[in-house]
Formats: sequence, structure tokens, C-alpha cells
Amino acid sequence: MKIFFTLVLLFVALAANAAPTNAPARIELHDQYNALQTLVFPATNLTVVTIADKKGSEQIAGWVAPVKKRFGPRVDIRGIADVSAVPWALRSLVRREFRKSQTYPVMLDWTGDVVNAITYEPDKATVLLLDSRGQILKRLSGAADATGIENLCAAIDAALSAQE
Repeated sequence: MKIFFTLVLLFVALAANAAPTNAPARIELHDQYNALQTLVFPATNLTVVTIADKKGSEQIAGWVAPVKKRFGPRVDIRGIADVSAVPWALRSLVRREFRKSQTYPVMLDWTGDVVNAITYEPDKATVLLLDSRGQILKRLSGAADATGIENLCAAIDAALSAQE
């Protein structure tokens, strides 16, 4: 029941593409190490959330690397993977492959409920910039390009300035 209410809140808060809007106060999913990962608001830092399926995951590094390089620990970066297409019998194999390829925790959405409530686009990376209250400040999708990265970094700079 708790998951249902979280998903309803998530859907209501994020279904519209118009910004600003608010993220749910809490998202809980297990990562590739089967550890519970929680995204909770209010948070200390700005948060960049990346969401992708297998094909879209190829686009994540293009967004994350410049943000890490420019902002370091001032921005929390969290990843959510849509693994809902993976049959139950193959889940342990998928977790193992994630452990091999990703050293940082990636939240695994086995049902697709969270990623679909966020209106994520299959085959493309979705990137959300959330302020410390969970308000969506910026939404981008697809492969990173110079303009997209510039827009994301400008939004992060503006949000960091507003926090000071």
C-alpha cells in the first residue's frame, strides 16, 4: 500500500512535463547490490536524477561526466534503471552485469512503476534537476549535446546561486 501511495504521488507530481513541479518526498528502490536506495526530500544538495532503459543508458555518461567534473559534491547524482522488461529468471544476471559495469549504486525499477510515473521516454536518457525540496527545475532527454549540457549546467549554477 505504501508503494501504491508513493507511486500515486509520483505520478501526480511528475506526469506533466511542465516545470516547476515537485518530486515525491521519497523514492525507494533496490540497487544492483540489492541494497535499498532512498531518494528523500528535503535534501541537502541539488539532485540530478538520470533515468534510462538499456538503450538509453548509453546516453547517461554524456550527461553525468560534465556535471561531476564541474560541480563535484555540490550536486548529488542518482540513477534509476528501467529493468522492467527483464524476466524474473534473469534478474540475478542483470544485477551481476550492473555490478561489473557500474561501481556506483543504480536504483533498479523492476516493475517500471517509478520510471513510467515520471514520464520517461524509452530508448532515451531522461535527466531531471531537482532542488533541495524536490522541485523539478529542469527536464532534459536524449543524448547529451553541447546545448543540453550548457542548459543543464546553467540551471545548476542558477540553483546554486539561489541557495547562497
